[in-house]
Amino acid sequence: MDNIFFLYRRGELHGKGTKSSLLISALVHNSEEMPTEKKSVWSITRSLNKLILFAWFILAGVPICAQFSGGSGTIADPYLISNFTDLATISSSSTPSIGSGSPFNIKAKSFFLPAFSNEEVRGLLDQHTQDTGQVFSEEVLQKLYAYSGGQPWLTNALANEVVSEMLKNDYTQEITLDLIELAKERLIEQRQTHLDSLADKIDDPRVRPIIMSIITGDSPAFDGADDAIRYCRDLGLISTGNPIQFANPIYREIITRILTIGFSVSINQDIAQTIWYLNADGTLNMDKLLDAFTDFYRWNSESWIDRYKYKEAGHQLFLMAFLQRIINGGGRIEREMATGNGRTDLVIFWKSQVITIEIKMHHDARSEPHGIQQLARYLDRLGQKTGYMVLFEKKSVLELSWEDRIRREVHVVDNNEIIVYAM
Repeated sequence: MDNIFFLYRRGELHGKGTKSSLLISALVHNSEEMPTEKKSVWSITRSLNKLILFAWFILAGVPICAQFSGGSGTIADPYLISNFTDLATISSSSTPSIGSGSPFNIKAKSFFLPAFSNEEVRGLLDQHTQDTGQVFSEEVLQKLYAYSGGQPWLTNALANEVVSEMLKNDYTQEITLDLIELAKERLIEQRQTHLDSLADKIDDPRVRPIIMSIITGDSPAFDGADDAIRYCRDLGLISTGNPIQFANPIYREIITRILTIGFSVSINQDIAQTIWYLNADGTLNMDKLLDAFTDFYRWNSESWIDRYKYKEAGHQLFLMAFLQRIINGGGRIEREMATGNGRTDLVIFWKSQVITIEIKMHHDARSEPHGIQQLARYLDRLGQKTGYMVLFEKKSVLELSWEDRIRREVHVVDNNEIIVYAM
């Protein structure tokens, strides 16, 4: 950026009235007008986010006299862009876009903004340390980077949530792993403008089949899959490499909760009270919980999934919604999803308990033994000795009765106990 400023001031970049000159003017304006107080990581990225939006308007040909709801000025002042919904205020039919006002609201033409690298995030956090003396340790950096995936808005939001909102800018306080964990949960619960805009993307016909494939673990084999994958990557929704998965854990959790809300709010409170599934010592009784789910699934799944909007992943989302209602009472759920895995993995953290669940569809005779082996390997990776596999039958009740499909079995594989709940 310094090189751009240098060339501009030397007069080597010009062309009055062109998009290029307007963009350079914006960069210079942003550099000269940035507040003079110490620039922490979030103030820098906040300005960067606004500058990116400014650049978007120039490159998209939006009239620069447009007014923003964030203030009385014009687009020539990046600091007046109060939030991403301002995009919707000034969008016009002459500027085709692909959704609501959001960080994903870009011109219909592919326009990919790459995520920060691990090293770039370290540089931003080191700037905060130099300015304030408050340290982001290496393990805290890695946790923050793992949750944000380097996405600039999320990197900024996580850091800001910890330092400004939780620690109230008390730079003498230590930034711990628990604070990053709590900040992640708070962002998910708050669903600020950027995160809430994910809901607008789920029903896009190019996005939906990719998301369903990630949740079910199936391969995205359909006409136009390559274009759909590229489109989702351009939006920043999914990873750039393989296997295809959500771009970061926060997007994964937000999207999953959006998809499960229809099930979750419909579950009767009579069976959703956490205390009913606790042992006397406060630990979670997973067998009792899955027994309750099996009964609930038997009597409700057919009618619920049949009218469910996202029935392609209905069985997996049905279980996740049920678990979320219970676990919200004192724990959390981490999910691992990717296309081609043939399964969905959940890990429940409840006090000192770590409970692993594999969700799998029963397609054929290989599904169950293959799933048991997959879960045994996953348990080894997590250092756990016991895990659960919930196996959903694809056949209708007319083809296979409930009496024949519901069973509970225990298998021992390489000293790992695998408890199978088939239904």
